[in-house]
Amino acid sequence: MANKALSVILSVLVFVQTLLPMSIGAKGDGGLTEADLTSVSDYVNYVQEYGAPAMDTASFLDFLKPVGTIHRILHGKIFSEEEEAAVNVELDENIAAMTDYIAENTGLDIGDFLNVMPNFGTPMGEMLMNTLQIDTVSLRQKIYEVGDKARSEGYTSLATMIYVFAMFFTVAESVKIYGVPSETDPDELVVMMDVTYRDGATETVDPDIVINTVTGHAYNDEGTGLAGSGFEMDIYDLTLYTIVNSWQRKFGFSLGYDLFSDINPIFNYNTRRFKFDYAGKEWMIQVWKGNYALITNGGEIGVYNRAPGSRGTFYNAAADEDMLTFSMQIYHGDELLVARGPETTWWLTAFRITRTIYLPETMTMHFSVTLKDADMLAAFTAAIDAETAHDVTYTVDGLTVNGVW
Repeated sequence: MANKALSVILSVLVFVQTLLPMSIGAKGDGGLTEADLTSVSDYVNYVQEYGAPAMDTASFLDFLKPVGTIHRILHGKIFSEEEEAAVNVELDENIAAMTDYIAENTGLDIGDFLNVMPNFGTPMGEMLMNTLQIDTVSLRQKIYEVGDKARSEGYTSLATMIYVFAMFFTVAESVKIYGVPSETDPDELVVMMDVTYRDGATETVDPDIVINTVTGHAYNDEGTGLAGSGFEMDIYDLTLYTIVNSWQRKFGFSLGYDLFSDINPIFNYNTRRFKFDYAGKEWMIQVWKGNYALITNGGEIGVYNRAPGSRGTFYNAAADEDMLTFSMQIYHGDELLVARGPETTWWLTAFRITRTIYLPETMTMHFSVTLKDADMLAAFTAAIDAETAHDVTYTVDGLTVNGVW
């Protein structure tokens, strides 16, 4: 028992270490090395100016390695970096070209992830199959039924995670990922997966991903985002962004979301909230800028409202009739990191995968909001003036507020 506790403690320490930048020199920095950074203030000043390396494939695998090592030690199997992939993943030429493009420009090799990730789930599936003598065919079908129910209720992202859970924990042996030409657009590929399981079963899985090979637009044809995630991607611009009717819309905004992110080491952003009354409702327009998931620089603008006199911090996402037109551009110095809009929505987002992530306080966000009428314009600008940090400046052009933060 003591050995298990020690293993857990060690894995937490290694986990924390992997969240720190793996090296310096993310940008052209005049040849600085770790030896030049002799104090905490040196490092802080360095990161302020040059940023820090984003998590790439190697550092992500280092991040996962302690988890796999501890699991194998506790189950009597010593981890070996040379062991073969638990699942043989094969990408066709078109899909491989897309993943290679992302790897070349960001350091994130999705193909490597797909080959390594099953090593962390497969041992548990093997235990179910061998030690507990569970019928994996029946188990997989029962898990699929749960996923089908979630999909029928509109929770497509949850359904996708459940299907992947079934594949991992009932032990897939090989997965072939390929694109099938769309029947409606010759430039589009519908991504499919042929899965072979160790129990002999085979199946074809639709992961809800469509890729336009000309524009790089990746989405799904149900209008719920990649694999039901609520996000689409511009592969060639390396940018992820939310769609208007993402599942996140159902959850509005609560202060708890920001508090959770604030204590979560993979998020580092600043935010400002502008609250005002208009047309019989309490409104809030919120902006965010920073780095997300240790691999992107990005930002957000959202509009929310609720009934007058509401208590607590929860706001509903704006209904269709209350959506506004937003745009944003985020800079580090003179470098444009990401841009999005103009778009009429309740939540405009853009997160660009990159080799270098920056501290949010070193970013400048330019944003625009087009209000409904003069009364809403006056209420919103008054809210900016009253915001406690007083670090947002703006100009007004008609009903559009152009802000700099």
